[in-house]
Amino acid sequence: MSGPILITGGAGSVGRSLVACCRADGYAVRVFDLPVCDFTGLEGETGIEVVKGDITKLEHVEAAVQGVSSVLHLAALLPPASEADRSRTFAVNVDGTATIISAMQAAASDAVLVFSSSVSTYGDTTAEAPPLGVEHPQTALDLYAESKIASERLVRASSLPVVVLRIAGIAVPVLQEPPEVWPFTAEQRLEMVQRDDVVTALYKALITPAARGKTLNIAGGSTWQTTGRKYVADLYDIIGVPMEMAAFRGQDEPGWVDWYDTGVSQQLLVYQDHSYSAYLDTLRSEVARLLEDDC
Repeated sequence: MSGPILITGGAGSVGRSLVACCRADGYAVRVFDLPVCDFTGLEGETGIEVVKGDITKLEHVEAAVQGVSSVLHLAALLPPASEADRSRTFAVNVDGTATIISAMQAAASDAVLVFSSSVSTYGDTTAEAPPLGVEHPQTALDLYAESKIASERLVRASSLPVVVLRIAGIAVPVLQEPPEVWPFTAEQRLEMVQRDDVVTALYKALITPAARGKTLNIAGGSTWQTTGRKYVADLYDIIGVPMEMAAFRGQDEPGWVDWYDTGVSQQLLVYQDHSYSAYLDTLRSEVARLLEDDC
């Protein structure tokens, strides 16, 4: 790849990890994100160019794609913010994707586009037999999933070499405050994926020619296949919260989580490096460190 790799939404958690991954392999990176974002550790660094702009503005995107060899498109309005305003969500997630495609087709038509989509597009699959493959119909439960379904259609209809990754819920390997209500039922099938494995999958989708033209599920694999109750119980045990404090969605309103068929994606991208038990061990180590700091 002769030109830089453009990462939209590059100032976020996954974006920053992708920047580091690309730089570790010697690739120049161009980070595109909103001017209000924190670019600490990105601006002024060797091999990293920061372009501040709005993905909904064609002139900003045109400047960002000039001379790029590939694009990792992460920028999107995520839940819960995505559920507050349909017009805004579709402007950012769908129209923004259309703008990326238009600018690439005009100025970087040979560049590979890796699109970050979501397994939330499968909707309520509690009555289905797992695991879910990419051929499963898409039925949105919320505005975010609806916007991703629309964006996928745009990506596949383009003339660009593309890869679509439907990514499961991302488990960040740091302690976080539990939500007031978990977005799944207690008995619902649940498979997440560790953030660093998502980064590996995105990067390898970019550099693996055999992935082009494919839609792939990205999830943690068999060790991550559990239930909502077991996942929350494991987490609460680590942070010392009684399980009685857990609040789940009602059985009549299940979330979009499930178990996924990742056989093809793992074979192509070889990204499932962090097991569920290793993720829990990371959290335990973090708790131990915090307790030592308090002593």
